Amino acid sequence: MSGTGLAVHIASVLWGLCMEMASTLDLIGVVSPICLLKCKSALSRLNPGEVLDVLVQDEEVVESLSMILKQSQDSMESFTREGECFRISIRKG
Repeated sequence: MSGTGLAVHIASVLWGLCMEMASTLDLIGVVSPICLLKCKSALSRLNPGEVLDVLVQDEEVVESLSMILKQSQDSMESFTREGECFRISIRKG
């Protein structure tokens, strides 16, 4: 592979890694309606394909967010319980 071809390949790989990096929104201790608004705002700043990890405490927020995502172009990639908190990974559609 030529020097230029190698540079292009490396740039392509690095771009792919950047696209897979997730932003994290820590909403632990934030009340329900504010959580949803902050999540919506954070998602609006992402490019399609980027992932937002959201940390929340309230299971009601998880349920509300799940219903909202079903009606949007965004998708829930994963959902895990971490102690008393929940981590929701959302891919921007």
